[in-house]
Amino acid sequence: MGFSSPKRPRTVTIALWSVIFLGTWNLGRAIAIGQQLNLQTVLHLQPDPRLRLVAAGLFTLLFFMLAWQLWWKRPFTIRAIPITIGWYALYETAVWLLFAQPPRNWPLWGISTLLLMSNILFTWWALRRVTQTYF
Repeated sequence: MGFSSPKRPRTVTIALWSVIFLGTWNLGRAIAIGQQLNLQTVLHLQPDPRLRLVAAGLFTLLFFMLAWQLWWKRPFTIRAIPITIGWYALYETAVWLLFAQPPRNWPLWGISTLLLMSNILFTWWALRRVTQTYF
């Protein structure tokens, strides 16, 4: 009878699905921006839609690569995932603060920032608590 690797803890599974969700969210955003790129350039929207398309594509690749690496139990993901979500939260917050119309969109900005910050804290906690047993 051989040794089998320990079963993935539930918190790591939730963190993995969280990273996959963020990657899928950004993939959908990249597709939507790409399909509407001509319309957005005619309307002269800010920030430049091409910049947002590149950012969505970059975050899509980052999140999917991190999910893949977490699946294969790479130890660097313990730090890389919360840091990447932090950079994503910083990017999203900056776009909201700089380009959203203040009176109408502030509650949505607050909710999205709160969700991203709680995601950072959860993934940091979830991956650190199982460092010895899973990675």
